[in-house]
Amino acid sequence: MYAVSKFKKSLLVLSIFIVPLISCKNDKENNPNQKEDSIQANNTENIIEVVTNEMDFQIPSRLKSGWTTFRYINKSSETHFFIFEKMPEGITIDNYNNELVPPFKAAFNHLINDEVEEAMKEFEKVPAWWNDVKLGGGVGLISPKSVAESTIYMHPGTYVMECYVRMPNGMPHAFYGMIKEIQVTEETNDIQEPSYDHQISISSEEGITFQDSIKAGNYQLAINFKDQKQYETLLGHDVNLVRLTSISKLDTLGKWINAANIKAFRTPIPEGLTFLGGVEDLEEGETGYFKTQLKQGTYVLISEIPNVIDRKMYKTFKVY
Repeated sequence: MYAVSKFKKSLLVLSIFIVPLISCKNDKENNPNQKEDSIQANNTENIIEVVTNEMDFQIPSRLKSGWTTFRYINKSSETHFFIFEKMPEGITIDNYNNELVPPFKAAFNHLINDEVEEAMKEFEKVPAWWNDVKLGGGVGLISPKSVAESTIYMHPGTYVMECYVRMPNGMPHAFYGMIKEIQVTEETNDIQEPSYDHQISISSEEGITFQDSIKAGNYQLAINFKDQKQYETLLGHDVNLVRLTSISKLDTLGKWINAANIKAFRTPIPEGLTFLGGVEDLEEGETGYFKTQLKQGTYVLISEIPNVIDRKMYKTFKVY
Protein backbone atom coordinates (compact mmCIF):
# COMPACT_ATOMS: atom_id res chain seq x y z
CA MET A 1 0.00 0.00 0.00
CA TYR A 2 1.24 3.46 -0.75
CA ALA A 3 2.00 5.83 2.09
CA VAL A 4 0.59 9.25 2.77
CA SER A 5 4.12 10.54 2.95
CA LYS A 6 6.61 12.93 1.38
CA PHE A 7 4.03 15.68 1.45
CA LYS A 8 4.92 19.36 1.42
CA LYS A 9 3.69 22.10 3.69
CA SER A 10 2.49 24.00 0.62
CA LEU A 11 -0.09 21.27 0.10
CA LEU A 12 -1.42 21.17 3.63
CA VAL A 13 -4.20 23.65 3.02
CA LEU A 14 -5.61 21.43 0.30
CA SER A 15 -5.09 18.29 2.33
CA ILE A 16 -7.55 19.25 5.03
CA PHE A 17 -10.32 19.35 2.45
CA ILE A 18 -10.01 15.65 1.80
CA VAL A 19 -7.59 13.86 4.12
CA PRO A 20 -9.80 11.64 6.27
CA LEU A 21 -10.99 13.68 9.19
CA ILE A 22 -11.31 12.30 12.62
CA SER A 23 -13.90 12.32 15.34
CA CYS A 24 -13.41 13.38 18.91
CA LYS A 25 -14.82 10.11 20.17
CA ASN A 26 -14.30 6.57 19.04
CA ASP A 27 -17.13 4.20 18.12
CA LYS A 28 -17.29 2.72 21.59
CA GLU A 29 -17.92 6.13 23.12
CA ASN A 30 -20.55 7.02 20.53
CA ASN A 31 -22.16 3.58 20.78
CA PRO A 32 -21.82 2.40 24.40
CA ASN A 33 -24.01 -0.64 23.78
CA GLN A 34 -22.05 -1.78 20.75
CA LYS A 35 -20.71 -5.30 21.03
CA GLU A 36 -16.96 -5.67 20.45
CA ASP A 37 -17.02 -8.60 18.04
CA SER A 38 -14.03 -10.81 17.45
CA ILE A 39 -12.91 -12.73 14.37
CA GLN A 40 -15.40 -13.11 12.25
CA ALA A 41 -18.69 -14.08 10.61
CA ASN A 42 -19.59 -16.02 7.47
CA ASN A 43 -16.38 -18.04 7.53
CA THR A 44 -17.07 -19.98 4.33
CA GLU A 45 -17.03 -16.90 2.12
CA ASN A 46 -15.35 -14.61 4.64
CA ILE A 47 -18.02 -11.93 4.25
CA ILE A 48 -17.77 -9.20 6.87
CA GLU A 49 -20.94 -7.19 7.32
CA VAL A 50 -20.48 -3.49 8.00
CA VAL A 51 -23.66 -1.72 9.10
CA THR A 52 -24.24 2.02 9.35
CA ASN A 53 -27.42 2.94 11.22
CA GLU A 54 -26.79 6.69 11.40
CA MET A 55 -23.21 7.91 11.89
CA ASP A 56 -21.53 4.68 12.93
CA PHE A 57 -19.76 1.52 11.79
CA GLN A 58 -20.93 -1.81 13.20
CA ILE A 59 -18.16 -4.27 12.30
CA PRO A 60 -16.04 -6.88 14.08
CA SER A 61 -13.02 -5.23 15.66
CA ARG A 62 -10.64 -8.11 14.81
CA LEU A 63 -10.26 -9.71 11.39
CA LYS A 64 -7.97 -12.32 9.91
CA SER A 65 -5.63 -11.18 7.16
CA GLY A 66 -6.20 -12.16 3.54
CA TRP A 67 -8.88 -11.65 0.92
CA THR A 68 -11.90 -10.19 2.68
CA THR A 69 -15.33 -9.28 1.35
CA PHE A 70 -17.04 -6.33 3.04
CA ARG A 71 -20.81 -6.13 2.66
CA TYR A 72 -21.67 -2.54 3.53
CA ILE A 73 -25.29 -2.14 4.63
CA ASN A 74 -26.17 1.54 4.74
CA LYS A 75 -29.38 1.82 6.76
CA SER A 76 -29.00 5.56 7.21
CA SER A 77 -30.51 8.46 5.27
CA GLU A 78 -27.06 9.72 4.20
CA THR A 79 -24.57 8.77 1.49
CA HIS A 80 -21.45 7.13 2.98
CA PHE A 81 -18.32 5.15 2.17
CA PHE A 82 -15.43 3.83 4.21
CA ILE A 83 -11.70 3.80 3.71
CA PHE A 84 -9.09 1.87 5.69
CA GLU A 85 -5.95 3.67 6.88
CA LYS A 86 -3.11 1.44 8.06
CA MET A 87 -1.39 2.92 11.09
CA PRO A 88 2.39 2.93 11.60
CA GLU A 89 3.75 0.43 14.11
CA GLY A 90 2.71 1.34 17.66
CA ILE A 91 0.08 3.90 16.66
CA THR A 92 -3.53 3.30 17.73
CA ILE A 93 -6.81 5.15 17.66
CA ASP A 94 -5.84 6.72 21.00
CA ASN A 95 -2.92 8.46 19.30
CA TYR A 96 -5.30 9.38 16.51
CA ASN A 97 -7.78 11.03 18.83
CA ASN A 98 -5.29 12.65 21.20
CA GLU A 99 -2.56 13.79 18.81
CA LEU A 100 -4.17 14.20 15.40
CA VAL A 101 -7.76 15.23 16.09
CA PRO A 102 -7.11 18.57 17.82
CA PRO A 103 -4.98 20.23 15.10
CA PHE A 104 -7.04 18.79 12.25
CA LYS A 105 -10.36 19.82 13.73
CA ALA A 106 -9.09 23.29 14.60
CA ALA A 107 -7.63 23.72 11.12
CA PHE A 108 -10.86 22.59 9.49
CA ASN A 109 -12.87 25.10 11.51
CA HIS A 110 -10.50 27.86 10.40
CA LEU A 111 -10.75 26.85 6.74
CA ILE A 112 -14.54 26.87 6.83
CA ASN A 113 -14.25 30.45 8.09
CA ASP A 114 -11.68 31.29 5.39
CA GLU A 115 -8.92 31.71 7.99
CA VAL A 116 -6.10 30.11 6.02
CA GLU A 117 -3.19 31.49 8.03
CA GLU A 118 -4.65 30.23 11.29
CA ALA A 119 -5.28 26.83 9.71
CA MET A 120 -1.66 26.57 8.61
CA LYS A 121 -0.51 27.19 12.17
CA GLU A 122 -2.64 24.28 13.33
CA PHE A 123 -1.14 22.03 10.66
CA GLU A 124 2.29 22.59 12.14
CA LYS A 125 1.08 20.60 15.15
CA VAL A 126 0.29 17.46 13.13
CA PRO A 127 2.37 14.55 14.52
CA ALA A 128 5.22 13.19 12.42
CA TRP A 129 3.76 9.67 12.35
CA TRP A 130 0.94 10.91 10.13
CA ASN A 131 3.47 10.92 7.25
CA ASP A 132 3.70 7.13 7.51
CA VAL A 133 0.00 6.29 7.40
CA LYS A 134 -0.88 3.96 4.52
CA LEU A 135 -4.16 3.55 2.68
CA GLY A 136 -5.76 0.12 2.34
CA GLY A 137 -8.91 0.28 0.24
CA GLY A 138 -12.53 0.15 1.33
CA VAL A 139 -16.05 0.35 -0.07
CA GLY A 140 -16.84 3.24 -2.41
CA LEU A 141 -19.66 5.76 -2.10
CA ILE A 142 -23.07 4.21 -1.44
CA SER A 143 -26.48 5.88 -1.43
CA PRO A 144 -28.88 5.73 1.55
CA LYS A 145 -30.84 2.56 2.30
CA SER A 146 -28.71 0.37 0.05
CA VAL A 147 -26.00 -2.30 0.10
CA ALA A 148 -22.60 -2.53 -1.58
CA GLU A 149 -20.06 -5.34 -1.55
CA SER A 150 -16.30 -5.07 -2.17
CA THR A 151 -13.39 -7.47 -1.73
CA ILE A 152 -9.85 -6.37 -0.87
CA TYR A 153 -6.73 -7.97 0.55
CA MET A 154 -6.24 -7.06 4.20
CA HIS A 155 -2.63 -7.02 5.39
CA PRO A 156 -1.85 -7.56 9.11
CA GLY A 157 -1.79 -4.43 11.24
CA THR A 158 -3.83 -1.73 12.96
CA TYR A 159 -6.30 0.17 10.81
CA VAL A 160 -8.59 3.11 11.30
CA MET A 161 -11.68 3.13 9.08
CA GLU A 162 -13.74 6.23 8.49
CA CYS A 163 -16.10 8.21 6.26
CA TYR A 164 -15.39 11.85 5.48
CA VAL A 165 -18.42 12.80 3.39
CA ARG A 166 -19.49 16.15 4.81
CA MET A 167 -22.57 17.32 6.63
CA PRO A 168 -24.42 20.38 5.31
CA ASN A 169 -22.32 22.50 7.70
CA GLY A 170 -19.13 21.30 6.02
CA MET A 171 -17.98 19.02 8.83
CA PRO A 172 -17.08 15.43 7.88
CA HIS A 173 -19.05 12.44 9.09
CA ALA A 174 -15.96 11.23 10.96
CA PHE A 175 -16.47 14.06 13.45
CA TYR A 176 -19.87 12.56 14.26
CA GLY A 177 -18.80 8.99 14.99
CA MET A 178 -17.91 7.38 11.67
CA ILE A 179 -14.53 6.09 12.79
CA LYS A 180 -13.37 2.77 14.21
CA GLU A 181 -10.15 0.88 14.92
CA ILE A 182 -9.73 -2.55 13.31
CA GLN A 183 -7.03 -5.09 14.15
CA VAL A 184 -6.01 -7.44 11.32
CA THR A 185 -4.17 -10.48 12.65
CA GLU A 186 -1.21 -12.40 11.27
CA GLU A 187 -3.45 -15.46 11.01
CA THR A 188 -4.79 -15.74 7.47
CA ASN A 189 -8.29 -16.67 6.38
CA ASP A 190 -7.08 -18.91 3.50
CA ILE A 191 -9.60 -17.37 1.11
CA GLN A 192 -8.61 -17.39 -2.56
CA GLU A 193 -8.56 -14.27 -4.70
CA PRO A 194 -12.00 -13.75 -6.31
CA SER A 195 -12.89 -14.43 -9.92
CA TYR A 196 -14.46 -11.65 -11.97
CA ASP A 197 -16.66 -11.02 -15.00
CA HIS A 198 -15.05 -7.86 -16.36
CA GLN A 199 -11.98 -5.80 -15.54
CA ILE A 200 -11.64 -2.07 -14.99
CA SER A 201 -8.25 -0.39 -14.92
CA ILE A 202 -7.31 2.96 -13.45
CA SER A 203 -4.13 4.99 -13.74
CA SER A 204 -3.16 8.64 -13.43
CA GLU A 205 -1.95 8.62 -17.05
CA GLU A 206 -4.73 6.70 -18.80
CA GLY A 207 -7.69 7.43 -16.54
CA ILE A 208 -10.38 4.78 -16.08
CA THR A 209 -10.77 2.22 -18.85
CA PHE A 210 -13.84 0.03 -19.31
CA GLN A 211 -16.16 -0.96 -22.12
CA ASP A 212 -18.67 1.46 -23.63
CA SER A 213 -21.70 -0.73 -23.00
CA ILE A 214 -22.69 -3.87 -21.14
CA LYS A 215 -25.78 -6.04 -20.86
CA ALA A 216 -27.94 -5.67 -17.75
CA GLY A 217 -27.22 -8.24 -15.08
CA ASN A 218 -25.29 -9.15 -11.95
CA TYR A 219 -21.51 -8.79 -12.15
CA GLN A 220 -18.34 -8.98 -10.15
CA LEU A 221 -15.94 -6.35 -11.46
CA ALA A 222 -12.18 -6.26 -10.88
CA ILE A 223 -10.40 -2.91 -10.52
CA ASN A 224 -6.72 -2.97 -11.40
CA PHE A 225 -4.78 -0.06 -9.93
CA LYS A 226 -2.09 0.27 -12.62
CA ASP A 227 -0.49 3.09 -10.69
CA GLN A 228 -1.17 5.34 -7.73
CA LYS A 229 -0.21 8.91 -6.96
CA GLN A 230 -0.91 11.67 -4.51
CA TYR A 231 -3.07 14.48 -5.80
CA GLU A 232 -3.28 17.99 -4.38
CA THR A 233 -5.42 16.58 -1.61
CA LEU A 234 -2.71 14.12 -0.49
CA LEU A 235 -4.86 11.11 -1.32
CA GLY A 236 -4.85 8.88 -4.36
CA HIS A 237 -7.48 7.73 -6.84
CA ASP A 238 -10.31 5.30 -6.24
CA VAL A 239 -13.23 4.05 -8.35
CA ASN A 240 -16.90 4.73 -7.58
CA LEU A 241 -19.87 3.48 -9.60
CA VAL A 242 -22.68 6.01 -10.07
CA ARG A 243 -25.95 5.76 -11.97
CA LEU A 244 -27.02 8.99 -13.69
CA THR A 245 -30.58 9.92 -14.57
CA SER A 246 -29.06 11.55 -17.67
CA ILE A 247 -25.59 12.23 -19.04
CA SER A 248 -26.12 15.91 -18.22
CA LYS A 249 -25.67 14.97 -14.54
CA LEU A 250 -21.99 14.17 -15.12
CA ASP A 251 -20.95 17.79 -14.63
CA THR A 252 -23.02 17.97 -11.43
CA LEU A 253 -21.29 14.85 -10.15
CA GLY A 254 -17.84 16.19 -11.04
CA LYS A 255 -18.43 19.36 -9.04
CA TRP A 256 -19.89 17.57 -6.04
CA ILE A 257 -17.15 14.94 -5.77
CA ASN A 258 -14.33 17.53 -5.78
CA ALA A 259 -13.42 17.43 -2.09
CA ALA A 260 -10.69 20.03 -2.66
CA ASN A 261 -13.57 22.51 -2.69
CA ILE A 262 -14.58 23.12 0.92
CA LYS A 263 -18.16 23.70 -0.24
CA ALA A 264 -18.37 20.37 -2.10
CA PHE A 265 -18.69 16.74 -0.98
CA ARG A 266 -21.58 17.70 1.29
CA THR A 267 -24.98 16.17 1.84
CA PRO A 268 -27.66 16.28 0.66
CA ILE A 269 -26.47 14.70 -2.57
CA PRO A 270 -27.59 16.43 -5.79
CA GLU A 271 -30.61 14.87 -7.46
CA GLY A 272 -30.06 12.46 -10.30
CA LEU A 273 -27.12 10.59 -8.74
CA THR A 274 -27.25 7.08 -7.26
CA PHE A 275 -24.03 5.78 -5.69
CA LEU A 276 -23.51 2.04 -6.01
CA GLY A 277 -20.20 1.37 -4.28
CA GLY A 278 -16.76 0.65 -5.72
CA VAL A 279 -13.24 0.30 -4.31
CA GLU A 280 -11.33 2.90 -2.31
CA ASP A 281 -7.63 3.76 -2.82
CA LEU A 282 -5.24 0.84 -3.27
CA GLU A 283 -1.53 0.85 -4.02
CA GLU A 284 0.02 0.48 -7.44
CA GLY A 285 -0.35 -3.06 -8.75
CA GLU A 286 -3.12 -4.10 -6.37
CA THR A 287 -6.59 -5.23 -7.40
CA GLY A 288 -9.92 -4.82 -5.64
CA TYR A 289 -13.29 -6.28 -6.55
CA PHE A 290 -16.91 -5.26 -6.18
CA LYS A 291 -20.30 -6.75 -7.00
CA THR A 292 -23.08 -4.83 -8.67
CA GLN A 293 -26.48 -5.30 -10.25
CA LEU A 294 -26.64 -3.24 -13.43
CA LYS A 295 -30.02 -2.21 -14.78
CA GLN A 296 -30.68 -0.43 -18.05
CA GLY A 297 -29.47 3.16 -17.94
CA THR A 298 -26.49 5.51 -17.94
CA TYR A 299 -23.58 4.92 -15.57
CA VAL A 300 -20.18 6.37 -14.79
CA LEU A 301 -17.09 5.04 -13.06
CA ILE A 302 -15.46 8.03 -11.40
CA SER A 303 -12.59 8.80 -9.06
CA GLU A 304 -12.86 11.10 -6.05
CA ILE A 305 -10.03 13.47 -6.98
CA PRO A 306 -9.86 17.22 -7.65
CA ASN A 307 -10.90 18.37 -11.14
CA VAL A 308 -11.90 14.85 -12.07
CA ILE A 309 -13.66 15.85 -15.30
CA ASP A 310 -10.74 17.90 -16.63
CA ARG A 311 -8.38 15.06 -15.71
CA LYS A 312 -10.66 12.56 -17.47
CA MET A 313 -10.61 10.24 -14.48
CA TYR A 314 -14.03 8.87 -15.31
CA LYS A 315 -15.65 6.50 -17.78
CA THR A 316 -19.30 6.62 -18.83
CA PHE A 317 -21.05 3.54 -20.16
CA LYS A 318 -24.51 2.34 -21.11
CA VAL A 319 -26.34 -0.68 -19.76
CA TYR A 320 -28.76 -2.15 -22.30
